[in-house]
Amino acid sequence: MAMTPRLFLIACFAALGCAALVAVGAGTWLIDNRLPKEIGTEVRDIVLVYGGGIAFLLVAVIAVLWAYLDYAIAQPLSAIVKGIQTVVLARSDYRIEIEEMHQLDGLPAAVNELIRQLGITRTGINEAIEKATASLEQQKTQLETVLLDLHEGVIVCTLDHRILLYNNRAVQLLRIAGDIGLDRSLFHFFSRQPILHALSRLTTRLAQGRYDSPLAARQSPLVGATTDGKHTLQGRMSLILEGGKTATGYVLSFEDDTAELAALGLRDRLLRESTEGLRAPVGNLRAAAEILVGDPGLGSAEEESFKKVLLQESQFLCDRLEKLSAQYRDVITGHWPMSEIYSYNLLQNLADRLREQRGIEATIIGLPQWLHGDSYTLIELLDRLIARLSDRFETTSFDLETVPGERWVYLDVLWNGNVLPAADLDLWLAEPQEDVIGRLTLREIVERHKTDVWSLPDRPGRARLRLPLPPPVQAISGDPMTAVPPRPEFYDFDLLRRPLELGELGIRPLKSLTYVVFDTETTGLDPTGGDEIVSIAGVRIVNGRILTGESFERMVNPRRQIPNESIRFHGITDEMVKDKPPIHVVLPQFSTFVGEAVLVAHNAAFDMKFIQLHEAESGVNFAMPVLDTMLLSCFLHDYTPKHSLDVVAKRFGIPVHGRHTALGDALVTAGCFLKMLDVLEAHGVVTLEEALAVSDKIIQVKTREANF
Repeated sequence: MAMTPRLFLIACFAALGCAALVAVGAGTWLIDNRLPKEIGTEVRDIVLVYGGGIAFLLVAVIAVLWAYLDYAIAQPLSAIVKGIQTVVLARSDYRIEIEEMHQLDGLPAAVNELIRQLGITRTGINEAIEKATASLEQQKTQLETVLLDLHEGVIVCTLDHRILLYNNRAVQLLRIAGDIGLDRSLFHFFSRQPILHALSRLTTRLAQGRYDSPLAARQSPLVGATTDGKHTLQGRMSLILEGGKTATGYVLSFEDDTAELAALGLRDRLLRESTEGLRAPVGNLRAAAEILVGDPGLGSAEEESFKKVLLQESQFLCDRLEKLSAQYRDVITGHWPMSEIYSYNLLQNLADRLREQRGIEATIIGLPQWLHGDSYTLIELLDRLIARLSDRFETTSFDLETVPGERWVYLDVLWNGNVLPAADLDLWLAEPQEDVIGRLTLREIVERHKTDVWSLPDRPGRARLRLPLPPPVQAISGDPMTAVPPRPEFYDFDLLRRPLELGELGIRPLKSLTYVVFDTETTGLDPTGGDEIVSIAGVRIVNGRILTGESFERMVNPRRQIPNESIRFHGITDEMVKDKPPIHVVLPQFSTFVGEAVLVAHNAAFDMKFIQLHEAESGVNFAMPVLDTMLLSCFLHDYTPKHSLDVVAKRFGIPVHGRHTALGDALVTAGCFLKMLDVLEAHGVVTLEEALAVSDKIIQVKTREANF
């Protein structure tokens, strides 16, 4: 046990008293035994008496001194220690009470003030905790009330589909006896594929930086079912984000549409019977009227009048039936949830599913388009049709492409083989699909999109399946940019005039070459003045096909601040690139992606200047041929000075999406370049050597104009 201050003082003064007694006793003994015998007994007695008195007096003084120090110092210190222990351990507002005669100066008052301040702080903290707890309880109660009163079912899940929260309505809609059970898998109660598809769409938007645009982009509609397939559920999904950037879970809200869809199916059958069932009788009526018109037995006036009535009525009935048919389609299609879809995301999900589940390789080609539809049922439709095509034509390789039209966006599936007969396609479309929501037939999925599907030849030995889909209801575009600094029309064309040993490559037809069409976004327009690349992207062209799925896209840390005027141009901020690799790390990756392909860019000298300045640092050398679509445009359309990418894209009918992003501009440039190949061929430019030669002539003209 540790010695207290008071016990320590007692021990010290006891030792001092003992030492005094020993010293006096020793002195008395020495006097008594060492004095000469000549000194009388009387003197000895006096010495002993005085010695004893001194000893008693010394011990008394020590005792009094100890008593005073114990009272004035030791006891107050002990009281302070015990008081502090009481305050700390019992969390009380105890005030230490000490007699006025202490010699601790202002220590007790200071300790009591410290205890008072501690009490005030504790009280404030306790009040804050109680207030926060009350607020949380209130919010919890409000949330429980809101969830209880919601007509929709609400479930909150982790990214691995474990349930974190649900309301009573969700239990009712899923037809569960008792509770759903926290931390259980959602797929015990809800069909898997619609959830996976909706989550894939949202995470893709988040990864591409499109999740923060309109509110609609933060939600994905879905149509699912209970696991027993008896009830159809319609709802929407949104992500739960941590720090606004990282998805940690999702919120699923839904309602039961089984009865409504059943009623819709009933109206479907009734309308089908009323249209297709009456079409034949009306046709017969019209045929009878035509016969009656030709009957010579009737009087001329009567015959003429009767003919007109029959013709007018039959025509009216035909028109009416056509209107009913149109209304029927509107009823069927109006309820199904549709949204704006970016074709690349749709086709990428389809390609992944075909590869993983069926061993079919689907290559995305062409330029991405926006369209309007239900991505879930479209993937179900295309997945099953491609599986049938694979079995029919014994192939596991398909191309997927979206082609813009005047009124439709055509979604095409291409394969090596013959055209699919219409009769076979009709049989496939009519078959019910057990694992599709509501056991829809593929034909019903097509009808819900107000469209049709057919097969047609592509080129000798090759065919395609074409599905027209509506364009987006609202135009999809970025924020309009005003006063955006344009890139210089050309920059250091000597970069495009490097001596090249083309060899066999130079005499090969342009359409047979492999290309990588690329673009960069930069901090500014002056590479020699310190501007740097902030983004670089490329897309591959093989055999005249844009392989949208084979693309390269990287953000780059420029190791300098990005000016606001450049951010307004491409939207890339310092925050977005602060953790990205520098250019000397990215360029070798891009070089590997390019391989032995021919490079293509719009205003290529500008982009190549930025690359050339970092070749030595990166340990790579982009010595391959480079074609510039701006120079080729100048050659093909020398009647106009307008050759910006937007103008060239409009000239060739290439839709512009994702403008002022490296990958978006690369895709637009790729579309323009493919269109140019046919026009170049018509001008006698067929090989790579010839394309480089006409480009060199344009460079010479540009150089003379600049010098002049």
